[in-house]
Amino acid sequence: MNVNRLRLNSAKTEYIIFASKGQRKKCSFNGIKINDAHIEEKICIKYLGVLLDNELSFRQHINEKCKTAMYTLFRIRQLRCHLDRKSVEQLVHSLVISQLDYCCTILYGLPKTVTCNLQRVQNFAAKIILHKKKFDSASSCLRELHWLPIESRILFRLLCMSFKCVHGLAPKYLLDMFTKLDCNYSLRSGGQYKIPRTNRKTLGDRSFSVAGPREWNNLPLDIRSCRTFPTFQSKLKTHLFRLAFK
Repeated sequence: MNVNRLRLNSAKTEYIIFASKGQRKKCSFNGIKINDAHIEEKICIKYLGVLLDNELSFRQHINEKCKTAMYTLFRIRQLRCHLDRKSVEQLVHSLVISQLDYCCTILYGLPKTVTCNLQRVQNFAAKIILHKKKFDSASSCLRELHWLPIESRILFRLLCMSFKCVHGLAPKYLLDMFTKLDCNYSLRSGGQYKIPRTNRKTLGDRSFSVAGPREWNNLPLDIRSCRTFPTFQSKLKTHLFRLAFK
């Protein structure tokens, strides 16, 4: 802070400890004091529009996102009879879908019981656009709009970032997470990357350093072989769409 000529405002400073309930019980921590001021501990903080809870469950983040999205969708539905489909679709994309996609890669690996509310929001949005009733099939609506379900959208974003890492288009700290497998022969596994071992399946396997290379290695060779980002996006979306609605 001295290098950047900044001064700490202890009255506005907070801290959070990321750990499971079991880990926190083992930790004997008496808090933080700076300049005789007690720094307040938080169980949830907002960082770049994302709510980070101390267990990284993202339940509060998803709940807030769903609450905002549903309010917006109800308002759009009230105007639905006065708008054509194209206008409604533009509204839904700009006000709702863009929010569902924002930083969605952090939700990779979460249980479906946690992300199901996001799927309900997307289903509701699709039905509003197509003027469908409450109990009409949500899957057919998503298929008609050519929308990937939430779980597939998260994977799509993760793999797009992986492509940038593979081709040197990402920041260095992300590039360092991808280490190519050494292979002296031309095999189908060519172009695959090392998957680090983790001790904690809940959080370790969700990290980008593990999930990125693993999901990249699982892609068909023709998709991994794409040289341009638009081509990769197109083939990847088609691939994930077929898997989601097979």
